[in-house]
Amino acid sequence: MRLIFTNSFNRFQTINATQAWSLFLTGCKQDNSLGDNPMIGKYLTVSILGAITAQILEATL
Repeated sequence: MRLIFTNSFNRFQTINATQAWSLFLTGCKQDNSLGDNPMIGKYLTVSILGAITAQILEATL
């Protein structure tokens, strides 16, 4: 496991969407709980945005 919140964190290291979702879902404890595939994070992002868009359209119509 690569630690994110270390002394070098303030050097603006880039993380991918999978690591960001993993940090969000684990309460900032693990950055690899969803695996190493970057497509998982993209899939989660697109699916959540799709669900939000569907709910807005449903409420509007």
